[in-house]
Amino acid sequence: MRVSVRTPLSGAQQLAYAWVGIAIVVIAWCVATYGGFVKPLFLPSPGEVLRGLEHFNSLGWLWPAVWHSFLRVIAALVLVTLIGAPIGLLMGAFSPLDATLSRLLNGFKAVPPTGLIGLIILWFSIEEKAKIVFLFLGSIFYMILLVRNAVVAVRDDFVVVARDMGATGGQIVWKVLIPAALPQIWEAIIICNGIMWTYIVLAEYINSNEDQIGLGYLLQVGSRTFQSGQVYATLILIGIIAYATDWSLRQIQNRYFAW
Repeated sequence: MRVSVRTPLSGAQQLAYAWVGIAIVVIAWCVATYGGFVKPLFLPSPGEVLRGLEHFNSLGWLWPAVWHSFLRVIAALVLVTLIGAPIGLLMGAFSPLDATLSRLLNGFKAVPPTGLIGLIILWFSIEEKAKIVFLFLGSIFYMILLVRNAVVAVRDDFVVVARDMGATGGQIVWKVLIPAALPQIWEAIIICNGIMWTYIVLAEYINSNEDQIGLGYLLQVGSRTFQSGQVYATLILIGIIAYATDWSLRQIQNRYFAW
């Protein structure tokens, strides 16, 4: 089959290639581990990974950990959207506000959230709120800037036509800028969801224990006991859940914001 540069693929072709990629990785994984080419400490076999999941499930930890981590990400994502999207919208709509905040936000974005753990614990103790705040701070600046960019990217023609028709500033924002920018605003939500799943382990290291169980706690248990199968099982599970939530959000985007 001849493949040219940037050849578009149908949905079925994309799915087929995706499964081929997964199959190649799994086959290489099996050869490397069952063939004895890699020590189990560095790369456990698929069987060891499944046994790691079964171990957590037998303790009654697996599904509560998945559920609690999911709820933490969703709570933080809702907060980021409710706070970050309006700020980004106003920055994109009003240049003076954009000029006032953009450099500050770009500077704050560069601060690693791990450096804020001490402050988060000082402000919110080590309870559930601290984990959600950590996820919030890890993505809020991205949300603001991505929404700002989405609004700025709306074609000037739309604004000029609305203004010529006598629209007020508020009408331009609500009836022109927001509808035109909605697909990219939803894309910002998808991106922030992915960012939060990359931070979930660090967030759950704050007072990580069985009472506040999450996927980060499972990863920590596997690391402390040198059970690489449990560590890899948790990492793969995080990747699967992150992909599933990303896929779900994209289905909503394709269904309701496909313009």
